[in-house]
Amino acid sequence: MPIRTVSVLGGVVQDLTTITDRLPDDGETVTATSFTMQAGGKGSNSAVAIYRLTRPNPKNSPIAHQEAVDEDLRVRIVGAVGADEFGPLLRQNLTKCGVNVDGVRVLEGQSTAVANILVEAASGANRIMQYPGAAHALKPKEFMTLESLGGGVAPDLVIMQLEIHRDTIEQAIETAHREGVEVLLNPSPARYLMPEIYSMIAHLVMNETEAVMLSECKPDDIVNQTGWTSVAEYFLKLGVKNVVVTLGEKGAYYENESGSGHVEAEKNCTVLDTSGAGDSFVGAYAAQYMAQKQKGQWDIKAAVQYGCKASARVIEHLGCLDPIVWADEVDIPRYPTGVEKTQEIA
Repeated sequence: MPIRTVSVLGGVVQDLTTITDRLPDDGETVTATSFTMQAGGKGSNSAVAIYRLTRPNPKNSPIAHQEAVDEDLRVRIVGAVGADEFGPLLRQNLTKCGVNVDGVRVLEGQSTAVANILVEAASGANRIMQYPGAAHALKPKEFMTLESLGGGVAPDLVIMQLEIHRDTIEQAIETAHREGVEVLLNPSPARYLMPEIYSMIAHLVMNETEAVMLSECKPDDIVNQTGWTSVAEYFLKLGVKNVVVTLGEKGAYYENESGSGHVEAEKNCTVLDTSGAGDSFVGAYAAQYMAQKQKGQWDIKAAVQYGCKASARVIEHLGCLDPIVWADEVDIPRYPTGVEKTQEIA
């Protein structure tokens, strides 16, 4: 098969994760149970997810799911880090994970993006505060050519998040559209985009909070699947071709011109940390799309199902990059059903 390239224009971030029995109230200090420093960022997580979800874990043999393997797919990431203690190490880590980093610039005088993540042990829920650092130093004028979107090569699909400055992302989307390259946008963290930008997006994948915010719907209007239909149709009328809303433990809703539906979340999951679940969903969805496109077909439901499976495996582990599963591990739970979460954390 010919070599194809997926490029991710997104954040390369140093995650600082704190595990706590409960999140502190205003003005309160709580003693945490653990602290880790890990490679992260929505862009990095999605890029690694695409690479791994198109290949078997080299430690496993034989390959359990040959149909999921697509070793002719190349993954590149475009972004920026600072010339500090974090930036070069994050680039090295991505390279070890199979992702090409030719498009990740190291900027003097800039700090690498940092995410402070608080995880509540009992529920796995998290709160994240991110400093964009070098990512916001990328300017629209740097993304005027097709090759700039792929770190020096022409990509077949470009995935973007909003960790990069909004004006820069809008220019990158316009360039991709002009050059006939499809865009998958994961609008996180959610920010207002010019309405005309949506007509240039092939795939819009977002969580329920982002969907409500960007569609300007009232949360009270979303009481069942019909509510998500209204949200999806809002974006379809703006020109988006495929809309997906991830719903956490409730699965995901999807809609395009061929139809709509709801995919249930994976059952019997031991939830330890929901960080990175959405990024893994995006990676799995993109991997499925590229595999189907190679065969001249497109079944959005199958892509959403694969995204839900991959996310389920990720939330069964602490952290982001390390627990992202390989293609032959998607159907294998990480932990036995019924094990207490506190035991797993320990």
